[in-house]
Amino acid sequence: MNQTRRLSELEGAILSEVEHCGQTTAFQVRRAFADSFSLEWKGSAGAVYPAVRRLAQDGLLDASAAQGGRATRRLSITDAGRQALTAWACDAARATSSGVDPFRLRAGIWSLLPASERQALFRELDARIAGNIEEMEAHLGRMNTVERPRVALAIALQQSRRDLLADWADRDAVAPRLSETPAR
Repeated sequence: MNQTRRLSELEGAILSEVEHCGQTTAFQVRRAFADSFSLEWKGSAGAVYPAVRRLAQDGLLDASAAQGGRATRRLSITDAGRQALTAWACDAARATSSGVDPFRLRAGIWSLLPASERQALFRELDARIAGNIEEMEAHLGRMNTVERPRVALAIALQQSRRDLLADWADRDAVAPRLSETPAR
């Protein structure tokens, strides 16, 4: 592997699926992404196969032929893959990046909506977020020790979004535009 190449978020997630979640084939990894709570991870399921090939070519995954003559390859993480996974997980700059956030990306546009449409949208967003939280909470007990904190963090983030929406809705009743965010 080229030591200067950093793992993409997808590659780090794939290595974690193999190492921590017991996924041993590209199909299982792809299925884990497709079953994700996150629409963004669901959408990246098709990118799994090319990423697995890259990781194997770079020596981060071993893809050995499965018994029985099938085309399925059994995946296992190599020592270099573990090192790359640890480096990826501990990259503080990238771990704390604002990253792609569909909520944040759209929020500025919401202030341009007429107040009645904005209030209706806030109610719909709140209901969807509440349902998302409920779904994640229902699965927490069945998750492994790596996935559980990830989902707990997602729940906390979703709850903070609900709190922010409630604050915006309250202020929207007084002020027609959301040009300011609450002081934190």
